[in-house]
Amino acid sequence: MHDFNARTPLLLALLTVSGCVQRSDAGSTGEAKSGTAGPTGPAETRLVLDVPSGLAIAVDGEPRGNTSPEPLVVSSGKHTVEVDSPCGKASATVEAAAGALTTVSAQEFAGLKVAQLTVIARTPERKPANQTVFLGDWEVPGAAAEPTAIPACKLRLRVVPPEGLGGFVEDIEFEAGKSYVRELSLAPGPDMVRIAGGHFRIGPPGPDHYNPNFQTEVGNLEHIEGWPEIKTYEVDVETFDIDRTEVTAEQYHACYKAGFCGNEPVLSGSTRLPSKAYRHLCNLEFSQGLHTPKPGRENHPANCVAGWEAKKYCDWVGKRLPTAVEWEFAARSRNPEYACSWGGRLDRKLVCDRFGFFQGRDTKSVCSFPDDNTEQGLCDMMSNVGELATHVGVSGRDDESDCPDNVVIRGSGWDDAWFPPFLPRGCEKRSQSYERGFRCARAVNAVPPQG
Repeated sequence: MHDFNARTPLLLALLTVSGCVQRSDAGSTGEAKSGTAGPTGPAETRLVLDVPSGLAIAVDGEPRGNTSPEPLVVSSGKHTVEVDSPCGKASATVEAAAGALTTVSAQEFAGLKVAQLTVIARTPERKPANQTVFLGDWEVPGAAAEPTAIPACKLRLRVVPPEGLGGFVEDIEFEAGKSYVRELSLAPGPDMVRIAGGHFRIGPPGPDHYNPNFQTEVGNLEHIEGWPEIKTYEVDVETFDIDRTEVTAEQYHACYKAGFCGNEPVLSGSTRLPSKAYRHLCNLEFSQGLHTPKPGRENHPANCVAGWEAKKYCDWVGKRLPTAVEWEFAARSRNPEYACSWGGRLDRKLVCDRFGFFQGRDTKSVCSFPDDNTEQGLCDMMSNVGELATHVGVSGRDDESDCPDNVVIRGSGWDDAWFPPFLPRGCEKRSQSYERGFRCARAVNAVPPQG
């Protein structure tokens, strides 16, 4: 027979080494109690942040990724939660109970206000576009076609479209608690910028010193106070969209490839071609029926385009030429006291101060002069090339005479840099010039003017 009692010490030793025998510390019940510290630290709890998704988040100064619908795991106790939005940083102090699910609303964050944004963008075929939405540099999660919570302040909305289409830009003063919807039709060509309408004084900035009997040449104004040779006019401008850049040679060429541009033999036959001495300055090849961009100039403005040709292109992309009033309103950043696109000063010879804009004797790629940008983000309104616009009647102002296509010239380019935005330049008169290009616009009837 085996002696069991003799083997007991050996079995206990083996069981102790293998862990089959558990020891209970004094006061332990064998399971953790809510609100007590376990062997590894404080008990965990969860926070649900009812704030816009995608914002950078930090807890007690430590980065914790981005806000999302998923709960945030923290230890129990008091915490400082901070979110970093395009409107600035906002923080909340949270008391997190162990084992609980605590919801922290946006109202609890000092400095955080919330609105809602919906962006519905469609392709020219009226199909939903797979766009990306930004407010400033912040990518808005889920803002495509459904209401999405966003921080509320003045922000620049940017819609980045799929390849081959132009995007959209708009400065919006988002107000807390309000919902904003933008239904957009994306089109080939440049991005479009929405210009909020308002009351405007076209003509020179400052008080109106117009003298109808004053006669002089532009070059002799050094000692003249005010602008006696140019009359101002009060107008109301409706909200509209306008291309952020001049239409490029490559974008214009696409209209020919599509078979829409050209094909107007009567108009073409009555259009004056650029002089042979200056034709090398055109960014399009006239020897080819498709108006192919010259190598290296694909992103330069499409110049040497007559008014009727510009209208054809704008029609192809579902737009139109801007009116002369819209063009000036946009070129002066909606501000009648701006002499130039960027605010700028204006000397007594009516010359905008554009030192450093023009280096060389030719056009540049669009948006090559960031100092020329308007406050709304438009490029090249006073650089690269002058631009074509549709003449519209303004009460009290004489109409253009002998203007067969009702197209006028506005602004200036590298070869005629002294023209400010408010100075009329006459009719285009169905000619192609290396000095002129164009951009397109469209009406936005659903958006009311702002003050």
